[in-house]
Amino acid sequence: MKLKQVFAIVLIAFVISSLAYMVGREQKTESPQSKTSDNLVIAPQEQPVVEDEPATAIQSGQNYSANIKPENAKQGAQLIVYYFHGDMRCPTCHKLETYAKEALDTYFANELASKDIVWKVVNVDKPENRHFIQDYKLVTKSVVLSEIEDDKEIEWKNIDQIWQKVGDKDSYLQYMRQSILNFLKGTEL
Repeated sequence: MKLKQVFAIVLIAFVISSLAYMVGREQKTESPQSKTSDNLVIAPQEQPVVEDEPATAIQSGQNYSANIKPENAKQGAQLIVYYFHGDMRCPTCHKLETYAKEALDTYFANELASKDIVWKVVNVDKPENRHFIQDYKLVTKSVVLSEIEDDKEIEWKNIDQIWQKVGDKDSYLQYMRQSILNFLKGTEL
């Protein structure tokens, strides 16, 4: 009987220490860059605050901008790239946001600088932003492309495979790049 009790205590101690290790490890993997976006304040009704960091390419200081503005593009047209999240954010959720922003900075730096593309991070758990859940039929953390012309949304698309791509950064960045290019050309993936 004593052997069973000792074994049970050792097993419980192992489980508790494993859980503590996992929690500590996940806290270490969260980047300071992604924590800053949790502190963004969202203005009322469709006017989220946009990060004010400079639009620069990530890799080796090179600009890989796609110069996506077609010759026949309408004046005043703008693409808003939203990242929607809630109050509860895991390391993967932070990675979704970080990779999306990196794709924009890497491939669309000129468009970000000229405001042809605007990056917005929105917490849909805030009361003033809950309308986005129904507006874009959100069920989880999402990246949504929204084309705006003359202050009116023309069309939008939820980039729905970010969760499948997040395990492979290069694949995720290319998926974001191609999704944006296809959206602007009016073609599907």
